[in-house]
Amino acid sequence: MIHVLGLGLSPAHRSPGMLDLIRSADLVAGGRRLLDELEIEESRRLPLGSMDEFAARIQSRAEDGVVCVLADGDPLLYGIGASLLRFFAPRELTFHPNVSALQTACARFGLPWHECRALSLHGRDDQAPLFAALTHGSLAALYTDNRHSPDAIARLLLERGVTGWRMHVAEALGGPEEQLTTIDLAEAAQRSWHTLNIILLERITPPTLTLELGLDENALAHAGALMTKQPVRAFALSLLRLPPDATLWDLGAGSGAVSLEAARLLRRGRVVAVERQAERVRHIKENVGRTGAWLTEVVQASLEEFLEDGNYRTYGTHGTYNKTDKAQVDRAACPEHTSHKPHTSHSSPPTHIFLGGGASDPVLSRCAALLAPGGRLVVAAVLLSTLETARAVFSRLGWPLIVHQLMHHASSPLGGDMRLVPSNPVFLLETQKPSSDT
Repeated sequence: MIHVLGLGLSPAHRSPGMLDLIRSADLVAGGRRLLDELEIEESRRLPLGSMDEFAARIQSRAEDGVVCVLADGDPLLYGIGASLLRFFAPRELTFHPNVSALQTACARFGLPWHECRALSLHGRDDQAPLFAALTHGSLAALYTDNRHSPDAIARLLLERGVTGWRMHVAEALGGPEEQLTTIDLAEAAQRSWHTLNIILLERITPPTLTLELGLDENALAHAGALMTKQPVRAFALSLLRLPPDATLWDLGAGSGAVSLEAARLLRRGRVVAVERQAERVRHIKENVGRTGAWLTEVVQASLEEFLEDGNYRTYGTHGTYNKTDKAQVDRAACPEHTSHKPHTSHSSPPTHIFLGGGASDPVLSRCAALLAPGGRLVVAAVLLSTLETARAVFSRLGWPLIVHQLMHHASSPLGGDMRLVPSNPVFLLETQKPSSDT
């Protein structure tokens, strides 16, 4: 029999029945700190190590004895319980819940947590889930590690340009050194923190513009007519068929309208908006700030530069960096890991690409090469020559291609009545990369 015990945050959270179960167990497994704290003798202890070996030892001893696995807080909230479920069926484990760090931190700061999005940053390089949480919620809890300390997280958010949020930090929660701090991001970035901490990010100012499908063009910053029209955005997004965890590259993003509406659809995914001209990049950043679509990463580069080697510049609130500068920023945020790779748009392949302009043969061919197997690609074109170029590329690749022509009419006042004014026809080309080479 295997019991997985949440020990809470202090001895006060441990019931007499739980302690009796630990005392009578044939094997007690868990982190060394917990085993030492409970004074588990050497003959009965199994320190946490490689999960494969750890699970095998537990399974062997459980065949003819009782095993207790110890966890901080609650074992099923970013705890060892989830790891054990990779090796055991739920019926093989008896879980004993307890008070979690998230629950306690929210209680300390008086924050209702029924809609809180909990994330663990332990050993993770991908910050997309963090920005997705800030895009779609008003409260996020972060389980941290040495690399993702409160000051490093604050710098990361400031680099993205995040505004309207504040940080609550609970240090050494439940212990004699417990410290509670509510602070703005700029101040948090300048402080040092206890290594044991949990972060709560709270939205204190809502976005000025609701992030929704069919965004009002007049409410967005843009240069002249350089914006994908609402009917085209709606159709293009339907053709992309974005799942909640998609990675979308919006190439030739213009004002970023497609990126923003895609961000509305992605609950766990990532959007990279690529634009060459500095003025349009500023507009995209401004529109991200207006809508709070923080999971949108804005990159300034030509399509050729971006697709070839990622040698781009990213604009944050602290200025402009090239690829080398950004690596220095990441190392400053994570001094314990100076070899940490910069967080670039080529860290994972796109599952979806929307190409709003510049659909040359080299660009289309490079998009096809970088797209993940099974990924979808939608191209917008207004010229017949672009249509023919795309047809030739996908015919050469042997990919299926469907061509749509979209022509939208909108009403306009005329002589006390109205007339329908046509927009320019737009071709939308949809294709999908084969799931495997054949």
